Amino acid sequence: MNNQLSQIIWIRVVLTTIVVFVVALITVTLIITGYAAYLGFQARGAPDVDMIDAFAEQYAPLLSSIFLILFTFFGARHAARRVEGAGQINALAVGVLSGLVHAGSNFANLLDLNALPVSILAIGAGWLGSKISPKK
Repeated sequence: MNNQLSQIIWIRVVLTTIVVFVVALITVTLIITGYAAYLGFQARGAPDVDMIDAFAEQYAPLLSSIFLILFTFFGARHAARRVEGAGQINALAVGVLSGLVHAGSNFANLLDLNALPVSILAIGAGWLGSKISPKK
């Protein structure tokens, strides 16, 4: 099978990458909101804002990285399944674009050791999604 860049359906790849980031962000937001609700029920009133901030500062970067990699895998599987002949190259493009967007979003903090490994793992998740994707 000869995959070429001309076989990539860019609109599908870009939309899948956007959906991956939005779903990862919503998932992390729901987890933090769930923790805030738990604190509110535990306190039987308004939750402690400092505890919510501490939880968000400590766990949000880790959770967002994990969910980005996980949803990149599922997005790449979806992209590979929906394309007839060039599923692997489309899924890999989703992984590469997710990795580039993640690295670009963390470009302001060049000393962030989280950006490069997560970007590489997002590319790997795209590649793995192309290999494991179920065929139509």
